[in-house]
Amino acid sequence: MGATGMQALVFDIGGTTTRAGLYDLGAARLLRTERAPTPSVSACSSESGRGLRDRLYDLLACLAARLGADAPGYIVVGFPGPVREGGTALRAPTLWGAERDPEPVAERVRAIWPGARIRVVNDLSAAGHGFLRHEHDDACIVTVSSGIGHKVFLDGKPAVGPSGRGGEIGHLRVDFSDEAPLCECGARGHLGALACGRAVPEQAVRLARRDPGAFARSSLAASVAGRATRVDSHLVARTFKMGDPWTVALVGVLAAPLGQALAGIHAAVGVERFVIMGGFAQALGAAYLALVGQAAAAGAWDLGQEWGRMLEFGEMGDEAGLIGAGRLAAREWGGAA
Repeated sequence: MGATGMQALVFDIGGTTTRAGLYDLGAARLLRTERAPTPSVSACSSESGRGLRDRLYDLLACLAARLGADAPGYIVVGFPGPVREGGTALRAPTLWGAERDPEPVAERVRAIWPGARIRVVNDLSAAGHGFLRHEHDDACIVTVSSGIGHKVFLDGKPAVGPSGRGGEIGHLRVDFSDEAPLCECGARGHLGALACGRAVPEQAVRLARRDPGAFARSSLAASVAGRATRVDSHLVARTFKMGDPWTVALVGVLAAPLGQALAGIHAAVGVERFVIMGGFAQALGAAYLALVGQAAAAGAWDLGQEWGRMLEFGEMGDEAGLIGAGRLAAREWGGAA
């Protein structure tokens, strides 16, 4: 790892991609990064949950080797699910679907690097440290990508509760109808099933059925030969930026429940800064953020809030999780946080 011993090996495990980096605790910067596809239920649907779990740790070891981190002294893992103190993950729907068995992530990582000091936290808890403006900042960090997640930071710390169950807004039920879409966790009507990138195909089919003529006239329909089942998040991002009216309506359908949920968070805890990150949100751009803000304003008590100023994009791009994990390492073990 280097003679100084002041580098941390940091991981950001996502439902689609797993990233790894070496973070210099003294200089407060990433030195090198690596990435690879995550072995998840969506990518490897025929593989068992146990097999996927084992492959994840093989991937972490492989990425560390590519970084030259053979004997790291400090490790932070950002994990996509609720994590209780001690580093056990309670669930991981984006990785392992509806499986309910807890996963001892810290224990498994320690088996690979027995001499390291290890911290395992939720991925949004890790990323959030990269967006705090000062040690005691308040903010709500939201990701809109292959799923939806959030963490509220109060006085510079993520508010997740004593068992790590808090901050999982993607699994808040917002659709109680019988035909509510199925979430990857196995339940129906969750926010993530209605508003993230993976929700696009089903929401597109629903909207096309309500007004087939409008869909047929859209630019998006021409791209998928008139088959709404072929609509995906990449096509939606492209035609949304072109201003296609049907696509704008579809993105409005996706943005509405998220905006309403953010209004609820604001009403409950008073946080006034929402940092939006994630590949799907970033691909849609500023017009998407405006739609989320409109939905939040419609769902909140009007006390003079300016939602256009309360919502912002996280500007660190794909490295946000690694940078946040590095800053958490510096905060935990010394360095320039």
